[in-house]
Amino acid sequence: MAEYRIEDAGQLAQVASGTVDPGKLTLFSTMRNEMGFLPAFLAHYRGLGFEQFLIIDDGSDDGSFDYLARQPDCAVLHTELPYGAALSYRDPEGKLQETRAGIYYKIALPHHFYPGAYVAYVDADEFMFLPPGVASIAEVVAQLKAEGAASAVASVVEFFPDSVSGLAGDLPQSFEGLIAAYPYFQAEQLVKLIPGQQPELLGKPKTARLFEAFGVTPKVERRGLQRLYMSSRAKKAQQFQKSPRHKTPLLLRDASSRLTGTHNANLPPSSQVLLTVAHFVFTAQFADKIARARAWGAHANGAAKYRYYAELLDRMEAAHGSFLDGNSVEFHDVQQLIDCGLMAYPST
Repeated sequence: MAEYRIEDAGQLAQVASGTVDPGKLTLFSTMRNEMGFLPAFLAHYRGLGFEQFLIIDDGSDDGSFDYLARQPDCAVLHTELPYGAALSYRDPEGKLQETRAGIYYKIALPHHFYPGAYVAYVDADEFMFLPPGVASIAEVVAQLKAEGAASAVASVVEFFPDSVSGLAGDLPQSFEGLIAAYPYFQAEQLVKLIPGQQPELLGKPKTARLFEAFGVTPKVERRGLQRLYMSSRAKKAQQFQKSPRHKTPLLLRDASSRLTGTHNANLPPSSQVLLTVAHFVFTAQFADKIARARAWGAHANGAAKYRYYAELLDRMEAAHGSFLDGNSVEFHDVQQLIDCGLMAYPST
C-alpha cells in the first residue's frame, strides 16, 4: 500500500472544472450524489460570505458534477482514490496511520491548494450558523487572527421533525426551508471550551438518544468465513459509530496547524469562539441516504452506523414514533444556541 504525507496531496487530485484562487475565502467539501442539498448548501454559504468552493466529486451520478461545473465560484476535483479507499498516511510527527482516502483528503488537500489560509470544511448536509451580530464568516476569521487561534470548533447539532411522519415529502431547497421542515434540536451543551487545551465533549448527540429510546443495540453479524473466525477489529467495526458532537469547521492550514482526523485539529482551538453547525440527518432523504451509505460502504467501518439507522427507522415507523423528548426545542433564532451553550462568541 502506498504511503502518503501531507505534501503528497497533489498527486491524488486534479481540477476537473473551474479555477482555484488561493486568495479567496474558501469552503472545502467532499460530496457524492448530494444534488438534493446542493442548491441550499451553496446559497447558504455564499450568504455567509464564502467566496469560493473547492469540492471533491466522489463519483456522483445524479447530476451533481454538472451542476457544480456550472457554478462560477466552484472548483471541482476528481481524485485518484475514491473516498472509501484504504491508504497509509504518515503525519508530520512521523506516525503512520491506516485510514480512508476521504480522511486524508480532508487533512491534506487544503494545504496543497491554500497554504497559509483559513479554510472551512463541512459536509453537504451541514449548515453553519453565524453568531448574533456577526454578518460574515470573514469577521470570524478576523477574530481568530486577533486571538492568534489556529481554528474554531463547532457544536454539531442534529435537527429533526417532531415525528417520523415528518420525514415524508420532498427535501426543501433552501436553508430556511430545511429549518422550517426540521425545526427541533436538543437544547443541551455538547462542547466545553478550555483555554489552551482541546475541548471537552459533553452529553450525547440526538442519534445516540434515539438509539437508546427505541432499543437499537449493537449486533455482530457473521458472514462467510467470519462464521468460523472474526477478528477483534472486524467485531469492533460492527459496534455503534458515534454521531459527532463536534468538528473543526474552520482551520488555518500551515506548517504547524492541521487536522488530525475527521473532526479534530492538532492545536488547541479558540477558547472564545464556539460555532454551531446544523446537521440535517433526519430529513426526507433519510431512507435513501441509509441505502446509499450501505451500498457504498465508504463511511467509517464500512458504514456500520447506517445499519443501525435502518433499524431505527424501521422501529420508529412501526411505533409511529416521535423524535421529541423533554429537552427538544423548536428553533427560532441563534440566541437560543448561545443560551444553552451550543455557541459562544466574544461579543455575546
